[in-house]
Amino acid sequence: MPGQIKIDDGAGNYTILTNAGSLGSDKTITIPNTTGTMALTSDISAGGLTAAQQWQLTANITTTGVNDITTNLATPTTSISGQLGSLVSESSGIFSFSETGIYGILVYSHASYNQDGAYAQVYVKGTNDNFSTETRLATTIGKGRSSTESNSSVFLIVDIQDTANDKIKFQSDITTNGFLKGYATTGNANTSFVFMKLGET
Repeated sequence: MPGQIKIDDGAGNYTILTNAGSLGSDKTITIPNTTGTMALTSDISAGGLTAAQQWQLTANITTTGVNDITTNLATPTTSISGQLGSLVSESSGIFSFSETGIYGILVYSHASYNQDGAYAQVYVKGTNDNFSTETRLATTIGKGRSSTESNSSVFLIVDIQDTANDKIKFQSDITTNGFLKGYATTGNANTSFVFMKLGET
């Protein structure tokens, strides 16, 4: 028996379309009794991340105190490394966004210590006026004993409404006998920063 598709307006009025083949069973599509426009498949977003990009520290940071991380920042270049979309650009340690949106930022720090109680950590700083002023948004906490290493991470969500003024930078905070490790060998991301666009603002 040929399969049928019943188009019902929800008010008891319907049209039956008969398929010469078999649909397995009859199907019913209910259309609201109102005027509207049906979206095309191409108009419907599948959701999920629209862009993602990783940056990494390419050299160790040993300078003590609180300092902006302004150099030795790059995207990975190993054979299988990649990114989704073109998300952020970096200049002298300032990360600018290519488009507005809600973004997730993951910071992963790898620290090493040559003395008990030494620490090495990363601050995430944000601005909405192109760094005329700035706010500390998050911190990776790293503290250890002599001849040890530690990993720490922090994840935060930011709302970028103005790409000319809403920006991000990172700072190191290091005591004597502590340092942040940069990329050294294949397979070791060490200190790195990941930007992900989660949706529209």
